Amino acid sequence: MTMNIFEYATRNKLRFASVRGELSVEQLWDVPLRSKDDFNLNIVAKTANKMLKDISEESFVETSKTTQHTRLETAMEVVKYVIDTKLAEETAAKKRAENKIEKEKLLAILAEKQDGKLSELSEKELQRRIAALGE
Repeated sequence: MTMNIFEYATRNKLRFASVRGELSVEQLWDVPLRSKDDFNLNIVAKTANKMLKDISEESFVETSKTTQHTRLETAMEVVKYVIDTKLAEETAAKKRAENKIEKEKLLAILAEKQDGKLSELSEKELQRRIAALGE
């Protein structure tokens, strides 16, 4: 049975370096994708990637991984997962906003068309409809 990355991260208390100190897995979700300062997921991912590269010496003979190597690989996977999820949520939110704007435009055009049809009614038809509505 293999452990998923979040189970590994929480069981092993992985921490992620940032300009505001070490972050837990839970805190990663609160870090913005982009920011004007260096507190964002891109910088966290770059830092995790650099740490992973720093301990990964190229060897074509020695292929075993150390515990530290596994920790850093998993940390990198967790950060990438959070980034991918937040990017997908951002795209979905943008699409919802675009759909809302389009729906509002379509409703406005529909209302204009309905008003246009009412103005085409004869005087007698208008009076009959007004009377049918009552007071």
